[in-house]
Amino acid sequence: MESFNPALPSIVESLDDVYKNFENNKKRYDELNETFSKIYGDKPIFYFRAPGRVNLIGEHVDYSGYCVLPFALEQDTIVAVSFNKSNNDIININNCNEKYTSKSIDVSGGGNIEIDMKNHHWTNYVLAAWKGVQQAMNEGNGNRLKSVNLLYSGNVPMGAGVSSSSALVCVSTLAISYCNNLILNKEELAQLSIKSERFVGVESGGMDQSISFLGEQNTAKLIEFHPNLKTYDVQLPKGVSFVICNSLVDSLKVITGATNYNLRVVECRLAAVLLAFYTGLSWEKVRRLRDVQHQGNFDLNQLIHLTEQYLSEKQTYTREEVASILDISVEQLVKTYFPSGITVQSEHFELYKRARHVFTETQRVYKFSEICKQQFNQQPSNNSNNYDITPELGKLMNESHESCSKLFECSCPELDTLTKICCDNGALGSRLTGAGWGGCVISLVPNSKVDSFLDAIDTHYYSKFVNPEKLKNLEKSSYSFFTTPCKGACIISSSI
Repeated sequence: MESFNPALPSIVESLDDVYKNFENNKKRYDELNETFSKIYGDKPIFYFRAPGRVNLIGEHVDYSGYCVLPFALEQDTIVAVSFNKSNNDIININNCNEKYTSKSIDVSGGGNIEIDMKNHHWTNYVLAAWKGVQQAMNEGNGNRLKSVNLLYSGNVPMGAGVSSSSALVCVSTLAISYCNNLILNKEELAQLSIKSERFVGVESGGMDQSISFLGEQNTAKLIEFHPNLKTYDVQLPKGVSFVICNSLVDSLKVITGATNYNLRVVECRLAAVLLAFYTGLSWEKVRRLRDVQHQGNFDLNQLIHLTEQYLSEKQTYTREEVASILDISVEQLVKTYFPSGITVQSEHFELYKRARHVFTETQRVYKFSEICKQQFNQQPSNNSNNYDITPELGKLMNESHESCSKLFECSCPELDTLTKICCDNGALGSRLTGAGWGGCVISLVPNSKVDSFLDAIDTHYYSKFVNPEKLKNLEKSSYSFFTTPCKGACIISSSI
């Protein structure tokens, strides 16, 4: 059933309505309130939160225009806010975690604020949101944003592929827009956050921001981006848990974007334009692999066949070779198909592998969703031989990881090792989740085996492959835990 909801983010009066782990999260808000008072000598007027996410299946397909299947986590980024009454030109940005140093930023330039891309500081994400909201205001009444005091607290694991950076952009976008009476619905907030995150050099496809705002408790979301943003509830099977295990290899999407994430965006664009060219379409209008499907009225099987036919013989291309095929200059190629302001460092581009991954991964997303839907629609029966869908779902997850590793090449040795250990110790399926090149894996594990599964991962992965010094100051629950779908971004009353 289609469940796209254009409603505004809710205002929550009780933390019970957001968190299953009430006690731990109540402590976070208490600390936030106390620290805010110490730093600013003021009380927050509002709290805002935006969750991280885990993607069940559908990796690196959103920026090619295809659907994904994530859900929102309980782990989130919170910000407490008050107006800066002492200086209208300064926003103050602090964090409860002293590891993340504070900054006071002069914003008298409005939307022209400069973000120092050479100095990767966590506040860049806040400034990206500020810049995005200011530009949105300029399109309306043109008023300058009000100066604010901000204090953040986050428990979304950093560099783990569960969207800590997008949660920071999303919560900042929500807070800044709300404090300036810019009324946006969830879809508009997601779109604005997508645009804003590009100011820090990431050509995001939109999954992370969309699920952060549109997530709901107890359901995953099939998200389609074209022709319009739509979400569909996907009820997950009972009797199994989705377990997150962090490889503890940092996945730093912004820092490594030029050679990893942004490079894959460009490779998918070049694959799309060559497929369009070879199939006689209006390739000049093509920017995404889905554009080829739409313009040519192809199904996914046909696109896989066309990828084999036209891209498999010569899998790797240079800029010069692609430009020569299209009969355009290299300068024109880069200007048209390389995202503006995004750095890409590579002389060679793998087109066949990237396109094949995107098309086959999209098939797996729809198949995963359809299998879940079929089970949900089954009539209750006393027949003990009811069909168990979980092995099929596990198989799709394993195939997804294999494709991410071999075709999209966004895995790493540690992720490959961890997924194998997971499958060898009770998981029905296991795959990397998020951008990859480090970060987390998600595993489908029978409820009866979760405890023994987590013990086995400790023994066979964390004890053998992770430096003990890295584990010493970490709680086990921060890098290895099972999870269920949780509520999307919202406003928390200051009276909690």
